[in-house]
Amino acid sequence: MKYIFLMVILSISAVSLNSQNRSIEITHYLLSEFTPGAVIMKDRSINFAVLNYYLLSEEMLFNQQGKILALGPEIVKDIDTVKIGERKFVVQNNKFVELLYSGKDELFAEYRCTLVMPGTPSAYGTTTETAATKTYSSLYAGGVLYELTLPEGYKTRPYINYWLKREGKMNKFINIKQLGNLYKEKSSEFKAYTKTNPVDFKNPDNVAEIVKFIEK
Repeated sequence: MKYIFLMVILSISAVSLNSQNRSIEITHYLLSEFTPGAVIMKDRSINFAVLNYYLLSEEMLFNQQGKILALGPEIVKDIDTVKIGERKFVVQNNKFVELLYSGKDELFAEYRCTLVMPGTPSAYGTTTETAATKTYSSLYAGGVLYELTLPEGYKTRPYINYWLKREGKMNKFINIKQLGNLYKEKSSEFKAYTKTNPVDFKNPDNVAEIVKFIEK
């Protein structure tokens, strides 16, 4: 099967990459830089590109000779997996999520980001910030939506939604209490682990460790 993006992505030979830190930095991109990876289609064809995940619009982007382009919906629906280094991303509800752990259960991380607009003057000489997840008009107008650096005054608040697949059902959770409710039959093991191992939900590897422990 032929795909439009095959004509524009940058083909590369085999690459060797070290494991990347999964912690979210204060940015609007998941990775600190565009990184060589592979796009594996449902028909098992493999295409190489230099990739990054854009938190604001929740798109997988690729760098074609300095031009940043997105894998559009018409392509995403035919993608099986995207691999960037040792990280694996799959499509869920037309968005990419990272597979953190695969056993009897499967754990996924959905990376998102809130855009904080520049502060506006308010009473007594102070400023207020306006946060919005879908307000990008000023960024589009300036032609800098996909730039690695946001315009002066803009900030981001990255966050993670987690999904646990158990018995074929996807369950969303964002904190330790909600995760514990998904493992009620193993509450004693769950409480014992969390008593001695604090779980940082900003660190996906940390969350994956408790799922591995409880399952085993």
